[in-house]
Amino acid sequence: MRNFKYCLSDIPKQHRELASLLGVDLYIKFCNLYGGSNIYIPTIKTLNNYARKDNIIAMSEDGHTVKEIAREFDLSTNYIRYILKKNLAD
Repeated sequence: MRNFKYCLSDIPKQHRELASLLGVDLYIKFCNLYGGSNIYIPTIKTLNNYARKDNIIAMSEDGHTVKEIAREFDLSTNYIRYILKKNLAD
């Protein structure tokens, strides 16, 4: 397969914002990996929830109490216990 040199004007209009955000070279790599497939891109809220869960687990492993963790994240102690219990099951 021939390697072409791409510029932003070569990208279809509906994809230029993404290509501009990533940069054309990275956009081409993205196309090579995921072209033709449907992918789910999480919202920032979902990413924040995953990061928060990881931080909660790390704090628990560092010896913080459920009450301390709940206070840190402004969550109920029951929800902290739920997160920690679910992590043990995974």
